[in-house]
Amino acid sequence: MLRQLEDLRFRGDPWWVDVRTAGDFLGLPDRTVLHAGPPIDFARMCPLHRRGVVNACLLEGWAATEAEAHAQLASGEVRCASACDYATNGSGTGLVTKSIPLLVVEDRETGGVAGVFPSEGRFGGGFCGWGVYSPEIAANLAWMRDALFPPIASVLRREGGFPMRALFAEAIRMGDELHSSQKAIDALFTRAIIPFALECANAADLLTYFATSDRFTHNFGQAASRALLLGLEKGGARGLLTAAGGNGVEYGVKVDGVWRTAPSPMIEGPYLTPGARRENQLPWIGDSSVVECRGWGGTIRPINPSGVGVGTGPIINGGMIDVRGGWMGAGSTRMPDACFAETEEGKDGASC
Repeated sequence: MLRQLEDLRFRGDPWWVDVRTAGDFLGLPDRTVLHAGPPIDFARMCPLHRRGVVNACLLEGWAATEAEAHAQLASGEVRCASACDYATNGSGTGLVTKSIPLLVVEDRETGGVAGVFPSEGRFGGGFCGWGVYSPEIAANLAWMRDALFPPIASVLRREGGFPMRALFAEAIRMGDELHSSQKAIDALFTRAIIPFALECANAADLLTYFATSDRFTHNFGQAASRALLLGLEKGGARGLLTAAGGNGVEYGVKVDGVWRTAPSPMIEGPYLTPGARRENQLPWIGDSSVVECRGWGGTIRPINPSGVGVGTGPIINGGMIDVRGGWMGAGSTRMPDACFAETEEGKDGASC
């Protein structure tokens, strides 16, 4: 199995095929908030996550005040669930509610399909990524859902989708690792999408969005990775990581549909924000390391000499667990060893 899967970074045939709301695409019910990382109760969430899910209640209009939102979450009237228990994932806080637009990507090699929320343009991580709420952020998300994306979604459906495999491959050759470094793929994508955008009455808005939204392709890369992995799992692959991420309290990997968790690790080494101090960090939060599960990101980034030797746990490589070295994710860290403790049956849950 390992030999069959170790070249995941070069596999898959991702196509952007649609934009649909989470309520429609995921069948996400009302009064449900998806979040990054393994499942966790509202009472155990870190402050950033708690703030985000409270803001989700305000965004959807389920609550008029923060106090009302807290009461609904504490009573279970509003339910929280892991994004990775659906055909999506969440970078940052990873907040998804029924009205959020999702970029739908189909992997035509494996048949897997996944939807991931888009970059929020001038608001960066905004609500979905960092749980920030304001009337302006809410209005921007509504504009993206109701005005920006519907015209190009119609073109995508009519044309049979927008192919991305060659773009990802060329970006890797140009030096991107498709997690933290995405200058090449942003430029390649923006050029390739022009013919599709020009079919839309709002072409100027679309092209401005793609040209000015930094690292917008990160969201497409996550959707492409998740679609590939879910398709492989559906096709019978076993021992495959289909999700890996943290909620600021616990870090989890999902293997064969089962979560394995451990305390969420701290980021170490050269990829910290300059000047950041360990005591001011939040333990790992976000599911964007799904791209590492398919062999992109830290698994193809050359090891920075200043960071060699940090961490002791196994890392993701090509969709399988490997102990040969290298960094994972947007920061320099390794996944906690405890995620890979043997199961009751005595089988390593993260190996073939």
